[in-house]
Amino acid sequence: MRDIYRIFWKELVQVFRDRKLVFSTLILPVLLMPIFMFGPSLVLQRLLQGAQERKQEVAVLNLPEEALRALEQAGLSPKAHPDPEGAVREGKYPVGVRYEQGVYRVYGRLAGGLTEGQVAVSKVQGALQALKEAKVAEALAQRGIPHQVLTPFQVEVVDTSPEREKAGGLLGFLLPFFLVVFVLTGGQVVAVDATAGEKEKGTLEALLAAPVPLLQIALGKTLATVAMALLSGAAGLLGLALGGALTARFGGLLSGGEGQTLALGGQVSLDWGSFLALFLTALLLALFMGAVMVSLGLFARSFKEAQSYVVPLQLLALLPLLFLQFRGFLELQTWHYLLPLFNVALLMDALLKGSATPLQAGLTWLSTLVYGGIALRLAVLAFAREDVVYRN
Repeated sequence: MRDIYRIFWKELVQVFRDRKLVFSTLILPVLLMPIFMFGPSLVLQRLLQGAQERKQEVAVLNLPEEALRALEQAGLSPKAHPDPEGAVREGKYPVGVRYEQGVYRVYGRLAGGLTEGQVAVSKVQGALQALKEAKVAEALAQRGIPHQVLTPFQVEVVDTSPEREKAGGLLGFLLPFFLVVFVLTGGQVVAVDATAGEKEKGTLEALLAAPVPLLQIALGKTLATVAMALLSGAAGLLGLALGGALTARFGGLLSGGEGQTLALGGQVSLDWGSFLALFLTALLLALFMGAVMVSLGLFARSFKEAQSYVVPLQLLALLPLLFLQFRGFLELQTWHYLLPLFNVALLMDALLKGSATPLQAGLTWLSTLVYGGIALRLAVLAFAREDVVYRN
């Protein structure tokens, strides 16, 4: 154990001697994550609010007088134009309207993402819809029919999601994603430097010549990778939680369709059991990925080559997390919690929602531990091969 600790401490000391590396890995995420979480949502909210209050010009053709008045009441400025569609396509107007044979055709450039043109189109649609309802109400009143006949009943949608899931908002999805990102990023720093980096510096041969079992060498380097990965993950989560709290406090909401809103922030509420389970999941993930990165780094001839191996590994690890956004369409089976990386993503998501079961947690932890043991065994075998250690 003493030799493992010495190797473990040696690797961490080398990392912490580089102040720029420590700043970029542990401090910068805490500072940047609130900006990433809070900044875009606040800016977008202000831009949407400004677009709603601004009076946009509308290219119109053959519109009745009542439609023109409806557009003006909605904060729009109708401008007669012989070709509203062409004017919008050329960018002269954000929106255009043509009335022909009882049909209002609204033109807008809608394929470029969220723009002021889309806001103007929504304002035109709202104005014309209000005009339509007013004319229907007027026609019904002339015939002595109450307007309520058009709405014989109402439909109310109630969100029955658990309180923890509703409180999390979008942060409940982002937390597992960024946790894995920071775990991989922080672990890469130590894993690459402790293997390919030592090859380039010429210190790996001296370490292997010491009377220390290969298992202890591999375990010491892997544990140093795990420690840095967890520190990086904690720094990232701290910044993410701070950004989510700021966003939720200052109203980081985006307007959705039909009056709905999307919460960009959120508050993750975990009891001690769920918190410890989440920490253990992250620890086992870091152990698994750390052993894999140590093995890949040892096979590399240089520091740059090791980085070229680790980057595709990171993309591969993030792939299961992308499927979390489609989890509502999947019928999860027990064996899904045995799939490497995918099981970690599923368990983290369930823990944050408060829906994880002991069976799901046990299968995920046991399988991830087995995968980590296999990866560690591969690292030991790599250390034992001279054709791998002396590749340069």
